[in-house]
Amino acid sequence: MSERVNASYYVETAFPLEDAAAAMAGEQSTGTFTRVAGETSALRASHGARVERVEPGECRSRPSLPGATRPHAGAKVRRAEIELS
Repeated sequence: MSERVNASYYVETAFPLEDAAAAMAGEQSTGTFTRVAGETSALRASHGARVERVEPGECRSRPSLPGATRPHAGAKVRRAEIELS
């Protein structure tokens, strides 16, 4: 039996939303932030987190958190709800 846990996140990023979602899924994958010995592509595919949904939100000219930075000057900040399983 295969059971998955779904989690929804509200994010704000200047990166493309799909890239941000993929990075989040990769970091929640199999318990490590970097590959370790014995962690095969098959293991990651069967047990890694998957992006289930990206719901775009508003676009802003600056981040809402003081001190947050953007990847380059003039980059717009997008909000979104991202669901991973």
